[in-house]
Amino acid sequence: MTTITTSPVLEIRRLVDAPPDAVFDAWLEREQWQAWIGPEGCQCEVPVLEPKVGGRYRIQMHLSDGREIPVEGVFKIIDRPNRLAFTWSWALGGQGDTLVTLVFRAKGGQTEITLSHEGLPTPEDREGHGKGWNSTLNKLARYVKGETP
Repeated sequence: MTTITTSPVLEIRRLVDAPPDAVFDAWLEREQWQAWIGPEGCQCEVPVLEPKVGGRYRIQMHLSDGREIPVEGVFKIIDRPNRLAFTWSWALGGQGDTLVTLVFRAKGGQTEITLSHEGLPTPEDREGHGKGWNSTLNKLARYVKGETP
């Protein structure tokens, strides 16, 4: 696992025990995405998911402290099973859209995921999102292995 938090892009690389098709689909099928999206200790609902270029999504994060945070965005690239890109925005406003890009590469029976998150305004935002995405990818890795996230 490598995390780079230098300006302007957060980049995380992760190897997971599943083929690219399975990992890619986990991002675009509602029941799968709901099962693992969000940092550890956070449960999420995905009330809106339109898995097509220009389609929208909405995630309702339920944090362990009782707070709820809605996130929404638009799919920009869907190239199964190689690449996925979508905007990422806190639905309550404030920071504007950022861009998340995922690249999936087969490595034997595994998949190397490279997650890039661009447009985060401050080093603190990049660090916070780095912690959140790493925690989320931990859940994804367990999910695609058939374990409970």
